[in-house]
Amino acid sequence: MGRFATLLLFAAIAVVSCSPASDSATTTTGGAVPSITVSSTSTVPPLRIADEVIIGVGQPILTLNPFADVTSGGANLAGQAVWATIYDIVPETWQRVPETVTSLPSETPGAIDVAEDGSMTVRYEVRQGAMWSDGTPITGADIAFTAQAVAELALAGDPTVEPIMGTVIATDSVERLAWITFSEASLSFEDALWVILPSHAIEGTAELKTADGFDWPSGGPFQVAAVQTPGELGLEQNALYWKTDDSGAQLPYLERLTFLTAAEPGLEVALFTSQSADVIVVPSNSEVVDALPTGTQIQQAATPVLEHLTFQFGDGRDVVNPESYNDFADYRRAIAHSLDRPTLLAETLVPWMSDTPGVLLPVGSSEWSRYALDPVQGSSLIDGSITEEESDTLPGAVLATTGNGDYRVRIGDALVGSFEDVGVDLETSYLDSLIFFGEQLGTGEFDIGMWAWVSSGGYGSQVALMELLDPASEALDTNYGNWGRGSSQSDGSIEFSELVVEARTTVDPERFSEIVVRAEELLAEYLPLIPLFQRGSAAAFWEDSLEGVVHNGSKSGLTWNVEWWQKPGG
Repeated sequence: MGRFATLLLFAAIAVVSCSPASDSATTTTGGAVPSITVSSTSTVPPLRIADEVIIGVGQPILTLNPFADVTSGGANLAGQAVWATIYDIVPETWQRVPETVTSLPSETPGAIDVAEDGSMTVRYEVRQGAMWSDGTPITGADIAFTAQAVAELALAGDPTVEPIMGTVIATDSVERLAWITFSEASLSFEDALWVILPSHAIEGTAELKTADGFDWPSGGPFQVAAVQTPGELGLEQNALYWKTDDSGAQLPYLERLTFLTAAEPGLEVALFTSQSADVIVVPSNSEVVDALPTGTQIQQAATPVLEHLTFQFGDGRDVVNPESYNDFADYRRAIAHSLDRPTLLAETLVPWMSDTPGVLLPVGSSEWSRYALDPVQGSSLIDGSITEEESDTLPGAVLATTGNGDYRVRIGDALVGSFEDVGVDLETSYLDSLIFFGEQLGTGEFDIGMWAWVSSGGYGSQVALMELLDPASEALDTNYGNWGRGSSQSDGSIEFSELVVEARTTVDPERFSEIVVRAEELLAEYLPLIPLFQRGSAAAFWEDSLEGVVHNGSKSGLTWNVEWWQKPGG
């Protein structure tokens, strides 16, 4: 499965995967959710006592293999506690930071080398002292082995890995160093290579995809405990973990981490309220969050799932709305000025993020903030978009989205009033997700569509999204709104396509950043789409029994910093 199909698959999955959202770690004990500053580390180590934290999960954890076909929501939670990873993701900024390696290639002078034939060799260096739980050092050979194994999966079209890994043509290693050569140059590789596999335990064994990973040595702060209890996955402290705190004390602080499975999905809240679990990821239901007992701390963190409106500029829109006004830039800007995000979410009880998000730059200041709620300005723009002959006609629009879950239906219904405030008569069309994603988007038979992209902010995600929106794309099903084709072609769309070409191949991080910033400016100026909300994830824990939790909505997940968790007063 290619990158485009993978992102669209994520969009389809997002139909039923709804969760609360925010753009930074926040905490609350009820009511409004204020922003706070949190730290992933502690400088006061606890006494070494047999502390245990229990994490409630909705489904049994069936694998610790990051590439397995059979996974569950809890697999990543447990995996982050045992995997050796090349990088972690900071929840507040989504910045990639080195973990088991000394630095990332994009941050290391000379670590990315592009040859005359266009191939690219990148170098990684494992941290001194990094070791697997069985006493075997983590080396460059492990990274090289992982790159080769992931390359084979990519060539087979495996959706669990990024397509760029299919361009690996050679690997090499010496002690703590690894070199990986790709047939083409691109910074996208850096996001694609994440978990490090223990080559000495896997090489020459059964098919990688079928292994559950429970008997693999750990490279993280915990390892699988020798004795297990039915319905639980027990992890115990990895005595050979390499990380220490500021005082020199070895991490993790906790002696044991247990994942307790609820009787059925959705009942993990019952585990928490009965105090059978210390921490849970809260199901995507605002009523559940409001009902959590006093003494609960709730942290919300943004996820990469981005809900948006996309305007269709192709002929397919004529099927549903022959009088579409999408070609008028001021009409699109008027709709942007009609959006009152906090009110929309509050009135619909949808627990998503109310701040204006970006598209290519989903975290931080947003270029779309220029379109503040202003119905008067929006109405004026609508009036300017209609010719004198059509001045007595109220512009009409048709919004198409999925109707399987109630969140999009509630938002769509609320948007009717928002559009009316600027003088647009909006109809809604709610379709089964298989029809919407399988047929309607492919044929382009929509006027305005609402769905979700995955926008993680990393090199690979940014390039993939730019390619999806590229007006010059030769694949007709990749530019879903047909921006920059026919009547929507503009200097902005031409420049955007030129930026896409450069973004694919540059290996200069500073230039890549400039490209993405400019591409985001063009999207906000010409509005082929409008970002609506970021979805998110919430974690709940007892404020008097657990410290150090910093919830993370990225793929690093809740347990990204579990080595720093501790019991108060330990």
